[in-house]
Amino acid sequence: MNTKKLFKFVLVWVALLGVLPATAAFKDVKIDFTNDQIMTSADADITTIGIAIADDGTVSRVAADDATANLTVTGKYHSAQHGLANFSATIAVDGPVKIGMGSCAWGGDVTIKNAAGETCGTFNTNNGACWSTANGADVNVIYSYYNGEATTLTISGGAYTPYFSVEKMDEVLTEATVTYSLGDVVAEGVAPAAVKAIVGKDKVTVPANFTLYVAGKTLTGWTDGTTTYTAGQEIAPMADMTLTPVFTDNEVALDDRTEAVTLKWDFQRQSGAPTVGWQGTSGHVWVAQVTVEGKVIDVKCDIDVTGGKLANGNWNDWAQMNGGTKIAVPSCKGAVVSMEAYSAITTTTIDGQSDYTSGTTISYTIANTAETVDVVIGDGSYYRYIQVVLPFVEKDYSGAVFENAEACVTWPFNSTADYATAYTSTPEGAFGLISVNTGDLEVTGTGKRTAGDGGIDDVVFLKLKPSGSTKAVEWGVKPAKGLTFTPTKVSGYIQRFGTDAENGVTVTATLADGTSETLGNFTAPRANHDANKDKFAGNSNSTHQFVIELTADQQTKLTSVDGFTLSATVGVGASKEGGFSDIRIYGTINGTIAAVEKFAVAPAVNVEEAGSATIYPVSTSYDNGTEVTLTATDNFGYNFVNWTNAAGEEVSTDAKFVWTVSADETLTANFVKVNTYALDLTVEEPANDYMVQWNPAPTVVDGKKMYEEGTKVVLTTSNNYILNFAGWSNDETASEIVVDMTQDVALTAKYEANVDFIAGWDFILRGSDGRVADFAAAENDAAQLVLRDAEGNTSGWLDKSQEAAGGYEGKPAAVNWRNNAAIGTYYYQIKVNAEAFTNIKVYAEMLYNYNAYQKQDVEYSLDNESWTLLGSIQMPGVKTWTPGEFTLPAEADNQKDLYIRWKADTSSKLDGTTSDNDGTCITNIYVTGTMKLVDDGKAPVLVSTTPKEGATNASANGKVILSFDEKVKVAEGTVATLNGVELSPTVSGKSVMFEYKSLEYSTEYTFTLPANSISDLTDNAITETITVKFSTKTKPAVTKALYDFIVPDDGNFKEALEAAAARADKSKRYRIFVKRGAHIVPGNENAPVTGADGKSYADPKTYFNTPNVSIIGEDMAETSIANYMTTESFDGDYGPAHPLEGIRTSGLLYLQSGATNTYFEDITLKSNTPDSRGRNVVLVDGGNKTICKDVCLWAYQDTYVSDRGQSLYYFEGGVIRGRTDFICGSGDVFFNGVDIVMCEKGGYIVAPRDNVKYGYVFKDCTIKGEKDDVNGNYFLGRPWTEAAETYYIDCVMEAIPSAAGWTNMSAGGCTRFAEYNSVTASGTPVDLSGRVKELGKETLNPNSPVLSAVEAAEIGNMSNMFGDWDPTEATEQASAPANVKIENSVITWDNSDYVLLWAICKDGKVIDFTTEPTYTVDDATATYSVRAANEMGGLGEATVAVDAASIEELIAGQSVLTSEVFNANGVQQNKLQQGLNIVRTTYANGVVTIEKKMVK
Repeated sequence: MNTKKLFKFVLVWVALLGVLPATAAFKDVKIDFTNDQIMTSADADITTIGIAIADDGTVSRVAADDATANLTVTGKYHSAQHGLANFSATIAVDGPVKIGMGSCAWGGDVTIKNAAGETCGTFNTNNGACWSTANGADVNVIYSYYNGEATTLTISGGAYTPYFSVEKMDEVLTEATVTYSLGDVVAEGVAPAAVKAIVGKDKVTVPANFTLYVAGKTLTGWTDGTTTYTAGQEIAPMADMTLTPVFTDNEVALDDRTEAVTLKWDFQRQSGAPTVGWQGTSGHVWVAQVTVEGKVIDVKCDIDVTGGKLANGNWNDWAQMNGGTKIAVPSCKGAVVSMEAYSAITTTTIDGQSDYTSGTTISYTIANTAETVDVVIGDGSYYRYIQVVLPFVEKDYSGAVFENAEACVTWPFNSTADYATAYTSTPEGAFGLISVNTGDLEVTGTGKRTAGDGGIDDVVFLKLKPSGSTKAVEWGVKPAKGLTFTPTKVSGYIQRFGTDAENGVTVTATLADGTSETLGNFTAPRANHDANKDKFAGNSNSTHQFVIELTADQQTKLTSVDGFTLSATVGVGASKEGGFSDIRIYGTINGTIAAVEKFAVAPAVNVEEAGSATIYPVSTSYDNGTEVTLTATDNFGYNFVNWTNAAGEEVSTDAKFVWTVSADETLTANFVKVNTYALDLTVEEPANDYMVQWNPAPTVVDGKKMYEEGTKVVLTTSNNYILNFAGWSNDETASEIVVDMTQDVALTAKYEANVDFIAGWDFILRGSDGRVADFAAAENDAAQLVLRDAEGNTSGWLDKSQEAAGGYEGKPAAVNWRNNAAIGTYYYQIKVNAEAFTNIKVYAEMLYNYNAYQKQDVEYSLDNESWTLLGSIQMPGVKTWTPGEFTLPAEADNQKDLYIRWKADTSSKLDGTTSDNDGTCITNIYVTGTMKLVDDGKAPVLVSTTPKEGATNASANGKVILSFDEKVKVAEGTVATLNGVELSPTVSGKSVMFEYKSLEYSTEYTFTLPANSISDLTDNAITETITVKFSTKTKPAVTKALYDFIVPDDGNFKEALEAAAARADKSKRYRIFVKRGAHIVPGNENAPVTGADGKSYADPKTYFNTPNVSIIGEDMAETSIANYMTTESFDGDYGPAHPLEGIRTSGLLYLQSGATNTYFEDITLKSNTPDSRGRNVVLVDGGNKTICKDVCLWAYQDTYVSDRGQSLYYFEGGVIRGRTDFICGSGDVFFNGVDIVMCEKGGYIVAPRDNVKYGYVFKDCTIKGEKDDVNGNYFLGRPWTEAAETYYIDCVMEAIPSAAGWTNMSAGGCTRFAEYNSVTASGTPVDLSGRVKELGKETLNPNSPVLSAVEAAEIGNMSNMFGDWDPTEATEQASAPANVKIENSVITWDNSDYVLLWAICKDGKVIDFTTEPTYTVDDATATYSVRAANEMGGLGEATVAVDAASIEELIAGQSVLTSEVFNANGVQQNKLQQGLNIVRTTYANGVVTIEKKMVK
């Protein structure tokens, strides 16, 4: 059937049926048409029904002519989600009413007519979202108003109708009309139609400009004579108003473009286009907006419908264009014209041509140079848009004459993104090439001076590090052919960042023929230092900006037709940074621009991952005869071969070569893959990896250190005060060897300690403010070096480690550098555990520079209060390293707490250059002794057990944990038994753990550990048997059920959430299973958001507001969900930033207040934005009682946000990863056994805001560093507000925080930040004495950073936080399936009343689910296993299906060694008893079988 005729037929049919009147009196109407509530799939044809409204508002369906009907509805069933299609309702009203219809992403126009058939109002239901009862009946409802007398209204349209309402209004509404008028403005086109609005209720949105055009101007707003309103702005009219257009002169035109621009004339009303119906006329315009050089301008196309038609009134997303419609669009050679239609485009012509590939979307590239081309519709159809991409076309300036014309080229040089290509130049066309060359200078970011110097503080500098061979930046200009350039002046802002360097910036001018002239030498000021603090501020050549006027002789010498280059040295060391900004070259231009051919030359690579190819200078085109330099750089695993041209001919075998431009050309760098091998080097403990240097350094691939074949690697070892190199595993003994990489190599560097050591600091790696010992004996892995004052305030020092700064005066060191107190106030101090040592000595080297006391006293203490002088280090003068070694008296032997400090003798001479900074430095700190453990003759004491003796709520899968009063070890071969089943121990410091699985519920168990299994480190053993009796919890049977939605089998993740929200009964749990894989949630294109860079992006956020939903992954490591994020970045306040960074703009998943009792398990939620690009949120939880079990949240900043102050949240196991405030927000959150991963040094774990009771509680968690330098270089948290509260209890700190532990944010303090029993990975207690006792921004407020045992017991008991809510009941994992066997392709296993379902796995991957304990498979070669799900849906461990026949073969003919019988409670019996028996049989070949036998 013809589409047009079909539309007419439907409209007539609706019109005929929609006039049936309702007969009952008016009542307010609110009807939900979704979920088959009024019409069902049986109403597939258009049907007219009556709707009766009860007094309580209840809606019921009746016959159309039923006397009780309050209205009639005509339409047909569409779907459970969208309700009705072809909707029309007729209702008698007594006067003014409010009319509402549920919105729909595919909604349309709605018309309101009275009994006379007059249109009383129109509105549109497409707001980009679909109405759903889950969001609330009043959410996503579009309203209009009837304001007249009693009549019968017919409301029709909307495309889809999920919800409809008509409500009586007691007030008579006042209507205002907003009229758009040209007034005195002369413009092409027509003004937008007038809009009516209800005063006090409606708002009018100022439309975008589609239909008005003034040449050389852009419509920027509409004015009422007083206020100008911009497009998109909302107006709440209080009376009739008339708006006239405001046109602004354009600053740019299309011809000013320096890159391709896209023009898109969109005819869709859903895109904001006005309703038009043009036919048989001409002179129409359609206007689009385009950005040229950062400026937005209007661009028109001319439309002639003399022989055609353009109308979009009947559709939101299409416009009808009949054959003969002609549209003239801007064009140029190479322009690409495209358009999209409902039907295949075949005969429409573009510039008179139709040789495009037919389809619903077509593109055509224009070959001629005309400024406009015609698009003539040949296929009458429905179209969405016409788009033109205009390429950059270089202007022809040949013949232009210049006589002493002033010229200037300016590079802002303040952005990492476009520093080399962003510039302005005058006069237009005067320069053929403008370039920047940074060589291998490292671009590290941008920065400001921020030294309180007024306007200079606002200058943004590009920061450069001269880490390679290039030491200077070059800015080059080459005049156009036929012109001569004479430089007259150069200028630029300069800066140095974080370093002392003078006379570093040398400015030089160079010509193409090698002529060179040094223009000046300058000292750049130091960032963050005013004139009083900058060491070289007094130098005569110190300046923020060099401005050099060239002399007449210099101008003559440097005049050239071939080009002029300005260079400036960065002027700092290889590990430091210099900065430049606003670089300018001034001069004069003379001559006539010659006509010259221009050609494009582009570099390419044959294999993208093989390497890179660059061209210098960079330009879109080059004059014929121009020389350019091409450089090929191979990536690891590839070697450069040669360059070839577009014809495949070899043009050079040099990686870097010069090419003379003579034609358009693509030059390809060709690379070949080479073999690579791994060098697996182990540096034997106690040495550190960095004690062996690699040259060249390896390339790390998948965690392996790799080299290309044939590389000769030099390995050089080093010794220190306590360790000597002792040879290689290949029997070589030289300290330096060469390894020829012709195969994978495994090698060990052996080291021996030349003395027993307690702790040592060599300052090779980065670290300050609580630096953890670089070398540590047992119990000293928590030893830290701090810089502190007598009151216990700690501070960071100037890190002059080898890694951070290359050392200080010849050695890696810590430099005091405090300037906030008198010289000598802050001193270095360490605390070590010398329990196992006697004859203790301490060694260190000290130096001073600038200002310091020459004599430094070395003291020790056993209580950190009373100090005894050991001796002094007398430094003879500045920059002289002075060693000092001291022997401690016998009273220091075998002391658990031994403090040593290096403190200035303030009665000694204060020497050096006068400065506020304390210049005291220290390095090579080593504490040594003779190892000798003290035997106290006492066995360890059992302090506590988990479960407790007599406990009745133990988990079916868990651990028995024994905690003692000292560090312990277990005897070799120790095993415990749990009702006869053997358990193996795991020792961690003072605790021993025994993991158990698959216990029966409501069953008594006895744990038994034999005597003499446990002893202390001096072999004092516990001689009594340890027993613990407990019972497992009582658990009700679980009703079997399958998952409600499987991703991706049933749809994507977002569709799964939508399905959960659409279910009728939300009191029942809805379980979503996500299969293994990386699942990307696409952004919402229908609701774009504006980034911080001003650009529009698809909204990456997913909102969820539905209760009782489980989101279950197949496994945490291999199942991830991430949102799609643009790869764009921009220069933020702290360097490169993501345009959508922010808590409310970047997140993956936002749980809203209705999302209560959400359960996550075995899944990773991660951010798709790079690290250090701002806030990249993963989960923002505004729900309540959310549970995350074995969940990984992976991001960088603000990873997890608990977003509701009155809510409770629970984490068990899993990982939370980030760097900055990556756990932040409100509410009470209990973290149980979670791995907290700090991905980068200098970060903060928590930033709490407010809470109900305790805030954030971390119990039995482990803090890890993703990199080695995290250790000692992060904070546990900082307060967002004064209500902040956080506690770490019994946590293992594999990466230790700074000695201060906590720091400030923006708040004036906190409620409390505290710890209890923080230990290292080996169980050594972390020293908490240096934790800050005051916090606050302006005023310091007290903080008590250490919990008592009583406080820790109270706060660490989650029931005190959660009350009656016990999340562990939900996280209790179902026991692994028992007796899983496969026979004749049928898997069977024991049934369980505590299992929701079973997952069937093939070769480790989930393939299906079942609620029955049997499953038939179809591949006999695969390995099958079964996993059981708990009531929430979380899957437990897999049990591999064993071939029943193979078991029989294993035990056939084997004698039975033992056969043990246990009852259901696990108690051993002499023989089979009535009821359930468990039989454990051990055969002679070691096979053990366990069977369940029932005796009646």
